[in-house]
Amino acid sequence: MKSILDDPRSGKNIAKTAEVVNNMIDNILENKDSIYDMLSLRNFDYYTYTHSVNVSVLSIGLGIELGLKRNEIEKLGTGAMLHDIGKSTIPHEVLNKQGKLNDVEYRIIMNHVIDGYNLVKDRKDLDKDSIIPLLQHHEKLNGKGYPNKLIAKEIKLFGRITSIADCYDALTTQRPYKPAFTPYYALSIIAKETGNYDPELLRIFIKMLGNIK
Repeated sequence: MKSILDDPRSGKNIAKTAEVVNNMIDNILENKDSIYDMLSLRNFDYYTYTHSVNVSVLSIGLGIELGLKRNEIEKLGTGAMLHDIGKSTIPHEVLNKQGKLNDVEYRIIMNHVIDGYNLVKDRKDLDKDSIIPLLQHHEKLNGKGYPNKLIAKEIKLFGRITSIADCYDALTTQRPYKPAFTPYYALSIIAKETGNYDPELLRIFIKMLGNIK
């Protein structure tokens, strides 16, 4: 994952992403408990790298629970793995700032969505459906997300899935400016944000995590 973020335009690295995603799909299909095993790889010193893997794992798991076809899960997992690739353009001191972001810094962070899209939009070896998570993982059903303030069904399925996975992993991961929340507390926070997330997908997501031993 580090090599992908270091050189996001590399076709070789995009191919590696697809290979990693396929391996994760196989592991999760064989043993759903492996979702938590994979999440244990997290290390907040390499947050962007491990966060991308975690979001992909969670998105793949939810895609499997939804009964998506294998090729759709591959597209979803690849897009989820690349969803934060735009952060490779953000200065380290902004990305890992411990204090509150000022308005300029916050806009820089928000721009990672468009920056990520611009990095991959012309790639012939990346399915267009895999670009959806990059563009839509910060959209909210109530139209208060970014960058396009999409509402409800304007947000495609891959975007709605990735937004839940992204938020959950962010809440349950330790960062320099906050502790890691427990899974239960993180899910309670997400559930209270009515209007932000697809309620049916969230219900299935919670059930999926509850079924993992």
